[in-house]
Amino acid sequence: MKRMLILAVAALFISCGGNTSRQQTEVSAEQPAEASVKTGPQWFYLSENGIHQADNPASIPARTFRPWTEAVRVTDAAIIQGAPVFLINKLGIMAGGAAGSAPALHRDSLLAAATSGGIYRTDTGAGIRLFRNSIFAEGEGPGGEQPCMIEWNPSTGSVSPWLSSLDFGLSKEAQMVALDRIGTRWYASFKTVTSSKVDFDYIEFQQFPQKGAPASAGMRKINQDQYISAITPFSFADAPEQLVSLLEVIPESTGLTVRTYSRSAKAGQTYQRSGEGVSVDASAYVSDDRTAVLFSDGTFYYRPDNTSQKRVILRLPALSSGYVYTSFIITGKSLLASWEEQRFYETGRAGLLETSLPDGV
Repeated sequence: MKRMLILAVAALFISCGGNTSRQQTEVSAEQPAEASVKTGPQWFYLSENGIHQADNPASIPARTFRPWTEAVRVTDAAIIQGAPVFLINKLGIMAGGAAGSAPALHRDSLLAAATSGGIYRTDTGAGIRLFRNSIFAEGEGPGGEQPCMIEWNPSTGSVSPWLSSLDFGLSKEAQMVALDRIGTRWYASFKTVTSSKVDFDYIEFQQFPQKGAPASAGMRKINQDQYISAITPFSFADAPEQLVSLLEVIPESTGLTVRTYSRSAKAGQTYQRSGEGVSVDASAYVSDDRTAVLFSDGTFYYRPDNTSQKRVILRLPALSSGYVYTSFIITGKSLLASWEEQRFYETGRAGLLETSLPDGV
C-alpha cells in the first residue's frame, strides 16, 4: 500500500497550496494517547480542477469566500458497497477501496453543474441528491427536466440521471433541498421559487419512486409541522451503544451534535445532547467492529475493536481560527479528514488532511 493514499488521487493535480490551523475547543476528558505515528500529516486542498497536494498549510492559496452551496467542499461521507466515500461538492466522488486501496476521484458534468446535497445507499449502489440554489447559483440552469437524484455505479465510477421532481408529483422547478431517512421511511423537502413567492412541499415515502410510475404511489404529502417533527435529531441517549460508550468520558454537561454514518444505514443520522454553552459538532462512523468520532476541533476518538474497552484519543493538527474539521473516512491504516474555512454561510479554502493511524491501533 502506498505511503500516502491520496497521492494517487492528487498526482495529476499537484500545485502549490494558505494557512489552515485553528484554535481548539476542548472536548476531551482524557489526555491524547501517546502513540507513535509512522508518517506525518499530508495536506491537500480542493478546487474545481481537483485535489492538490500542499507542502504545508501555509502554502495553500486563498480562495474567494462563496456560499457553502457553491463552494468546492466535502458535503457528505458514507460507506458504499463496503468502501468509504467522500462526496465533494462541484467536483465529484472520492472513493477508497474496501480493502484500503488507494482512493479514486470520479468526476462528471452532472456533479459539477449542481450542488451535491448528500449521498445515500441504495440496493444497487448510491443515490446522490442534487439541487440548484436559486439565490446563490450563477446564471440559470439548463432548461427541461433536471434530476434531483442521480445514481452512482461504484463498479464503473459513472453517474447517470435517476429521478426528477416530476417523479415526486411536483413541478420541474422544484428543488429537493433536503432528504432524510428516519426509521423505515424517507422524508424530502422541496423548494419552489417563482417571481412572486417561495413554496415548500414535504413528502414522506417508503421507497424511491419508479421512473414512469404514478407519482402518488407510496407517497404522501405532509405539512411543515409533521416534517419538522419527523426529522428532529434523536436524543444522544438513543445513539448506538458503541458511540455512547466511546464518548462516555466527555462530561454530560457538554452539548453534542453528532452526525453518524455506517455500513448498513441508508443515510446519515444526527444525535443531539443539550448542555452548557455552545454544542460541539462531530462526525462519527459506527460499525459492529469499530467506532470513530472526529470533533470539529480535531479531537479524534477511536475504538478499533468494539469488543474491547480500549479507547484511543488523538489530536489532529490544530487549525487556525475560522477553520473546522467536518468529516472523515478511514481507509486501510489512513485517516482522511476534511476541513474547511468558514464565515457565516460561506466557505473559503477547503481540503483534506491525511495521516496514518498510530501503531497498535
